[in-house]
Order: sequence, then structure tokens, then C-alpha cells
Amino acid sequence: MDRSQPQSSNLMDIHNRLVADILTRYRTLMMLATVQAEGDRNNATPEAMAVAGISIKMEFDGLYSSIKELLTLSRRIKELWVFGPLGKADPDRVAKEAQIERDVAAVADLANGLEAANMRALAERHGGAWERLTKDEPERIAAGAPAGEQ
Repeated sequence: MDRSQPQSSNLMDIHNRLVADILTRYRTLMMLATVQAEGDRNNATPEAMAVAGISIKMEFDGLYSSIKELLTLSRRIKELWVFGPLGKADPDRVAKEAQIERDVAAVADLANGLEAANMRALAERHGGAWERLTKDEPERIAAGAPAGEQ
């Protein structure tokens, strides 16, 4: 096996092999299911039907296992794409990740702002005041210091 090839080409080879196997097994199943209706031949004997039934079961089991393998491969490709090396070849990857981080921070700030406005309005409606805690304030409050003091 050539180790210089990227892993994605090996995954595509496996994918192509599985798709070909699934199509071949499906074709064989269709041929076995219609073997009794072939032309002038009388294939409706009990022996021929028993052989066709066993063959259909074996082909269906093979088709089922190939489909399961294809689904497993699909999941593996998705995991590699999200968590692993499939996205590493993109030259703009670092810029895209930085943009995603900026977008996430902006959305989090918007959501926090909406929550703060709602909480402030709720507190004022009931005669109170509301102010957002900072990251280290819960520890200070637990230690006995009042909220909002440095």
C-alpha cells in the first residue's frame, strides 16, 4: 500500500467498492426473484424455488452487511471531516476558524444582551435591580463579599 496517498483517496476507494457491491447484490436479487418467469423454461419446480430462496437469503444478507459498512464509512468520513484531518488540507482553514470564533462570540454577545435586557426589565417591573455577574463574582459572593464590589 502506498503510504504517500492521502487517506481520503483510500476512503473513496472503499466507498466505490461498497457501492459497486451493493448494486451487484441488488441486481442478483432481482435476477433470483424473477428466475421462475424466464421465457419458455419451467423454473417453477420445488427444487429451483428452494435454491432461489436460499440464494435470495444469502444475497440479502450480503446486501444488508454492505449497506451497514457503507453507513459506517459515511459516519467515519463525517467524523474525519468535522474532527480530523480531512479539513486540514484547506489553506484558508485558520482564517475560517477565526471567522467562526468571531461569529460565535458575536452571537453569544447578542444572546447575553437580550437576556440582560429581559432580566433588567423583569427586575424593574417588580421593583428591583438586576446586574450581570462577572466571571469571578460567584466565588466572591460565596466567600461573603457583596455582589458588584471589587
